[in-house]
Amino acid sequence: MELQFTWYVSNQLQDWIVSKKPNYPDLEECIAWVEEKLKREGSSYELTTEDLEDIEIAHEFQTSDIN
Repeated sequence: MELQFTWYVSNQLQDWIVSKKPNYPDLEECIAWVEEKLKREGSSYELTTEDLEDIEIAHEFQTSDIN
């Protein structure tokens, strides 16, 4: 089964964001991280608008202490 952007990948993304504290990645870096993660796993899945919104929400949630 081809890897897609799921809660599992979202959780890994959030862990990655937190690991970068205090130099959090920006939203574009987060999107690139997910795309690279999918590619490394051999997936050709293309992120949807909903996926991008979920990435943005995860980014905002994990970096909310700097705003």
